[in-house]
Amino acid sequence: MIINKNQFTEFKFSFVVLSMLLTQCIIQNKKNTSNYDYFKEANEQIKIEKKAIKYSQKVFDKNFKSLTFNTSSLILGEPCYNLHSKSPITIQFDILNPNTESLQYQLIHCTKSWTKSNINSMDAIDGFDTDYIENQQISYGPIQQYVHYSFNLPNENTEFLISGNYIIKIFREGELKYPLAHIKFFVSEQISNVDFIVDESSNVEQSKYLQSYQVECSYNSNSFIDPFANIFINIQQNHQFFNQQWLSGPHFIKENKLIFLQNENQTFNGGNEFRFFDISSYRNGGQFIEKIFFEDSCYQINLRNEQKRSYKQYSQYKDMNGKFFIRTYDHDDAEYQSEYGWVHFHLNMRKQTQDSIFIFGQLSNWELDTNFLMKYDSLKNQYYQKILLKQGFYNYLYVTKNLETISVRKIEGAHFETNNEYVIKVYYNDPLELFDRILSYTVLKSS
Repeated sequence: MIINKNQFTEFKFSFVVLSMLLTQCIIQNKKNTSNYDYFKEANEQIKIEKKAIKYSQKVFDKNFKSLTFNTSSLILGEPCYNLHSKSPITIQFDILNPNTESLQYQLIHCTKSWTKSNINSMDAIDGFDTDYIENQQISYGPIQQYVHYSFNLPNENTEFLISGNYIIKIFREGELKYPLAHIKFFVSEQISNVDFIVDESSNVEQSKYLQSYQVECSYNSNSFIDPFANIFINIQQNHQFFNQQWLSGPHFIKENKLIFLQNENQTFNGGNEFRFFDISSYRNGGQFIEKIFFEDSCYQINLRNEQKRSYKQYSQYKDMNGKFFIRTYDHDDAEYQSEYGWVHFHLNMRKQTQDSIFIFGQLSNWELDTNFLMKYDSLKNQYYQKILLKQGFYNYLYVTKNLETISVRKIEGAHFETNNEYVIKVYYNDPLELFDRILSYTVLKSS
């Protein structure tokens, strides 16, 4: 083949142009690939963040009322089942509706920080993780009609295989995305012993107001990997989530015991005994009740006007550390015949504070719920709120909240002598099974 000079020049020019076009295409393709990878990675990260929802105990439906927990012999502040035991937990609540509904529950295994764990449901539950709540009873007699629901965990359809934190979702049939409530549930192996000693604080100025503590936690050295780094202890005073403390990395280990010595960081405000009232009888009244009357198609219960206790001398009396129980002296069956009534709270204050004030206890499901937020009446110089409650005996406190702190002390005061209930949970972050086990769930009194 013979190629002249002109043809060669044209060929060379065409080759250069083609090469440039190919190079540009390759660069553009890399950019597209890079952008694709970037957005793909970003989308995957968004999906991960969406999955990492932090659950809390929460009631979403205003008609969901009177959530309680008990075993065959004990009233519980929160539900904890001992793994493989024969003592199930009974969960009860009311729905303010004259007609029954088909309700379900779903169990979700969680980490110690209440995000969904990576454990498959079949590895956590033997049977169904979702089931129907079949025990339903329509109220008979009360003015405010309701349906009482109850179920046991575990039961013939649901058995726990592993310990840890669980969230129970309560929802109407087929409406999982719209739960009525989220309930915290604990399953403990009870294979660790806890010694919890409460003493005065070493801080001389605060020793009359604080409760300091020392913790010892036993473990089986043959069963756990690096307990110094993998065992975590959660301590709550009277089920108060807002001042809970986490311990890890003990001061030393002695004879298969993790020992956390008393120090200035391991302290709680002593607080005060819980306020209480008794609305077991609308006919005869009860403790701390000012007046009971019927108005607007419902019972109205005025509690006595209350005062701040922050500067008052400590007064000792027995309380239930924030819990409540349902009972009625007016009817035979407390679960199905008890009345509901609007309970009116009044807290005298000379002026409105910058803090939000909440009614707190098991009656608020151990949460700072906006439905329990007090309002201020500048004419009467008092905070007030009304809550629809079922007949029974109730404990509660006033808790303040601002942008920085949540405090019981500002209104209720603090005393070392207060008899508090401490809930101690021992978690093991199992590096082999890759989930947070509960080795022990212990409830102790400070005195």
